[in-house]
Amino acid sequence: MKQESKFSHDTHSITRRGFIQSGMCCGAMALVGCNATGGQRGNWPIGHHNYNWDHAWDNAEHLDLRLRLTRDTGYEGIEAKPNEFGVPAEVLKDKCAEYSLQCAAVGGNVKEAIDYAHIVGAHVVRAQVTKEEGPRWVDYAGERDIMIVVHNHIGRRGQEGPPNIETREDLLRYLDERPGVYACPDTAHLELCGSDSVQTIRDLGERCGYVHLKDIVPDKVGVHKNIPNKFIGLGKGAIDIPGVLTALEEIGYNNWIMVERDNRVEDYEQSAREMREYLRELGC
Repeated sequence: MKQESKFSHDTHSITRRGFIQSGMCCGAMALVGCNATGGQRGNWPIGHHNYNWDHAWDNAEHLDLRLRLTRDTGYEGIEAKPNEFGVPAEVLKDKCAEYSLQCAAVGGNVKEAIDYAHIVGAHVVRAQVTKEEGPRWVDYAGERDIMIVVHNHIGRRGQEGPPNIETREDLLRYLDERPGVYACPDTAHLELCGSDSVQTIRDLGERCGYVHLKDIVPDKVGVHKNIPNKFIGLGKGAIDIPGVLTALEEIGYNNWIMVERDNRVEDYEQSAREMREYLRELGC
């Protein structure tokens, strides 16, 4: 008889807190030693998204460079997209171990991402699923100790598949229609589309499974258009970053915070260092 997964789409059996308590984030916590430093706020492991680096580096040739810079600028983990890393999951797993990093999450097509995450040791997959296929993929991921999260993003013209999730209301509706799927709130995309990121996190509560922490240029808040040069380094824009961290504490969030910038900058390394130092100043 098939054993029921702890991530079954039967919603009474799953909570985000239950995911954490199951021990699947213990590897990340042990890696960064968060619990040993009582002064840290939230005890969250902090990662640096690959999308912050130069897109010319989105290949196997530059993998060591990206991982080394991520480690040396103070981060504990990464988020991977298989097509942007250009290596099999087994290779990325070994490389992360070599640089003392954790692969926190994998993004992409749901099946490919789950299979890749299972090998590399990530416990979060960022993907969209249809209402009809949701239970199937929640079970498939859960059997592998993986949580599926959906990321809000300003709409892209011509995008195929499930509809875009842009606002707080879109995100909550999406989760209501797909039991067992969790949220990856992107703070800057929420504000770009007119939703308050702090309130959204509070409203998500235990359904907040993963976080993309990103800041936005003040005059781009609420424009609801996919315009260039809309994002900025953490602490330099309109996002209430301390408020976001407080909201995460209030809901008992205990998973990765993945730092993003998105906009290309001349000095990638300095940008990464500044964002990490800013979070340290806030106790993270």
